[in-house]
Amino acid sequence: MSTSHNQVSRRCLRLASLAVAALATSQVVLAAMPNVPGQRERAVQALRTGQLSPQSQQSAVRAAAGALESWQGRLLEQLIIDHQRWMFSIPIGVNSANPAETGANCGLNQQGSVWNLVGPGGLPVFNVECSIPAGKAIFMPAMGYFYEYPCTPDYPQLPPGQKLETFLRAMTAEFIDGISLAQATLDGKPLKVRRAATGMFSFTGAKDWVNYDSCITGSPQVTQADGLWLLIDPPSVGKHTIKVNVTHSVYGALFDGTWVLNVTRP
Repeated sequence: MSTSHNQVSRRCLRLASLAVAALATSQVVLAAMPNVPGQRERAVQALRTGQLSPQSQQSAVRAAAGALESWQGRLLEQLIIDHQRWMFSIPIGVNSANPAETGANCGLNQQGSVWNLVGPGGLPVFNVECSIPAGKAIFMPAMGYFYEYPCTPDYPQLPPGQKLETFLRAMTAEFIDGISLAQATLDGKPLKVRRAATGMFSFTGAKDWVNYDSCITGSPQVTQADGLWLLIDPPSVGKHTIKVNVTHSVYGALFDGTWVLNVTRP
């Protein structure tokens, strides 16, 4: 394995874990994508060159269409954008994506009727606990991939003559296409997983994120996100458990996580 590919692999796993936010494991397969012949080779090629394979061109179109679904009065695309901006705006030192996070900071900067959830990044197995006010719907990725621009020279760069959005979609679509298994349940019951991708959008990450991901500069950047997403209607007062595990055809098992939710009366 070359040095450059090793760096790209670490970046994929890191961002996948972060943007993955909030789910866990169980017995029920909600999204099982078959290992298509050549998937591994296509994914590696896309990550090296930024070229979207014909197969992922088709899935990228379907993912863009999936983002037009409406839930809680908003399009799924806007929910994804709001979630990503929310997550990266919080300093990593107190962020729910911090590998040391236990769930104590899950309420930071939450606004409106939809509660964003995220899990500690970079951990293959984790358990977190989060207190949520009653009446809040929950939005989270089972697995998401977020690719920002510009990024440092040791990661794939925009090829000459290629449109930026095409390049970003190549990075994210090929990665998500490689997911071979995603399992998610709420209190042991299966949750539906949606595939959806945004267009390009702007964000500004907190300045200390550069210590965790060198591509997040703390200044305005553009990005694009693709993934498998969970939409959970407001759960009843009491304790609930979300479980998710995800496996990738190129990178293997990515994570097996559990979120214990304490839903409290306002």
